[in-house]
Amino acid sequence: MRSLLITAALVAGLVGAAPAADATTRGLPPVLSPAAENQFPEGVAWDPSRRSLLVGSLTTPALITAVGRDGVNRTVVSDPELPGFVGMKVDAARQRLVAVYGNPNDPGVSGLAVYDLVTGVRERLVDLAGGTNSANDVALDPAGNAYVTDAGSGAVYRVDLAGHVSTLVRDPRLTPAIGANGIVWHPGGYLLVTNYTTGHLYRLDRGRLTEVWLPRPLVGADGIVLRPDGTLVVVTNRLAGVPGSAPAVHVLALVGRFAVPLSTTAWPDPAPTTAAVTPYGTYVVDGRLDAFLTGGSADDFVLRRL
Repeated sequence: MRSLLITAALVAGLVGAAPAADATTRGLPPVLSPAAENQFPEGVAWDPSRRSLLVGSLTTPALITAVGRDGVNRTVVSDPELPGFVGMKVDAARQRLVAVYGNPNDPGVSGLAVYDLVTGVRERLVDLAGGTNSANDVALDPAGNAYVTDAGSGAVYRVDLAGHVSTLVRDPRLTPAIGANGIVWHPGGYLLVTNYTTGHLYRLDRGRLTEVWLPRPLVGADGIVLRPDGTLVVVTNRLAGVPGSAPAVHVLALVGRFAVPLSTTAWPDPAPTTAAVTPYGTYVVDGRLDAFLTGGSADDFVLRRL
């Protein structure tokens, strides 16, 4: 344990001393609040081709819009057949945009949609609905395979480039009701997955699920992203009312099978859900889901730099 603490201290020191890979402040303002009537975005991704942040919607028609330096909200995808979008990623190498579709108000519809990044034309729809399934977030590996979390049934699915689906894992540790949530691909060749309700973090390597040690659970853990300096950013919220949850952004250093906390920032927006790494910093989205879940309305959303 002593050697672990020494290693963790060294990692924390190096991360804190070196200029953060995404800390450049040029290019995007620190806060963007685009006008958007009842869009309620839950997911966000960086699009290098547009030099913009892409966000989804939990409304019909399902929208994906781009927000650049000028703060204007421009439509990239409009899909009237889908109830809304949750997590999303840009596959810049293949000029694709992959987005999990679904809506808390329509649990029978759930899956992965693939769009041409340039035109916004849909290329593929992969149905993942059934039973308690509730697709939530998505990660991409270098080969273009997508990995989708299922918050309802505690599963992670693999969707290849041809749209074939396989179940990597289905595990009670990724339940209960709101279980498997945020997911990210690690360059070491494995996945990291959060459990929203328990706040536990897991490593998924070739179908084997092992817990990553945390000094305390990150209850309400929603989206996660891995920054170029190797640190993991975890966004938590209290949207589901889980005891102990709070709107915050946590930065951790990964040391083997341990996650060492480096910082926790109490978030000024009440309902942050996830984040995206850009050349200008890590941006966290608050899509006003607190209003959405209580039947309210919203005329904007917030993208705020960590």
